[in-house]
Amino acid sequence: MKLSVWAVVLFVLLSHRTTVAQDAQHLDPCHAMPAAGTVAARNFLAFNRFDQELRTALIRKDAIALSFLVTFPLRVNDAGGTFSLDDPAALRSHFEEVFTPAVRSEILNEKADHAACSIEGIGYGRGVIWVNASERGYAIWSVNRDAVPPYPKDQQRVPRINYVCQTQTHRIVVDTAADGVLRYRSWNKPRSVTENPDLDISKGSSRFEGTDLCAIPIYTFKNGSATYMIDGGLGCFGDSEPGRPPKDATGRLEVTVAGKSTDSWCY
Repeated sequence: MKLSVWAVVLFVLLSHRTTVAQDAQHLDPCHAMPAAGTVAARNFLAFNRFDQELRTALIRKDAIALSFLVTFPLRVNDAGGTFSLDDPAALRSHFEEVFTPAVRSEILNEKADHAACSIEGIGYGRGVIWVNASERGYAIWSVNRDAVPPYPKDQQRVPRINYVCQTQTHRIVVDTAADGVLRYRSWNKPRSVTENPDLDISKGSSRFEGTDLCAIPIYTFKNGSATYMIDGGLGCFGDSEPGRPPKDATGRLEVTVAGKSTDSWCY
């Protein structure tokens, strides 16, 4: 009889420990919380608290409250390209156009217990927002306005500009044509970009390299024995890291022909 009682007690303790572990994982799906018992842990904005505040701020359309739940500059993506909100004043001025009714509805309809951390963070719904964790807690770093319907009219009827690059000798644009094909077009300086390009390559590929706010798009195109690769951003560099980009650079072009590569900074 005593053995049975202790078995029940042990089962309850183990069940409780499992439940606590599951709760901790739910509160911190990216496992970013500092060590338990520290001041940092007590002040850490756990995911459940973040999610609760986010929903309340969206329901009330409270831009001030939302300003504490985003990482500035806040990246906003749509079919027209990408722009950023650099501070709380910009967020307040553009609240309705960024957090549209469709965006708010997608977030509010997402169940918090579905949260799962990936290389890009925690996505709500169809990726309408992405949330990352830092030493202070969770915050939104990206809003994708076109991830949910209603989609902008005519967004597929005109080319979408992915990236524009100027080197010392060329002017280059990477865009997505109306049929969804990724293109590379280049004009030799000083020829006008209103004329036909000197080089026009279709059927390129794209991928992202890096993580979180350091992630950048990489575009690759092949033309015979030549490969053109464009970094559509700079990523992140440490203060003493070699190869830091020069002032005003926005990306990099690498051209490889017969195994020999040349690099040019994009401005």
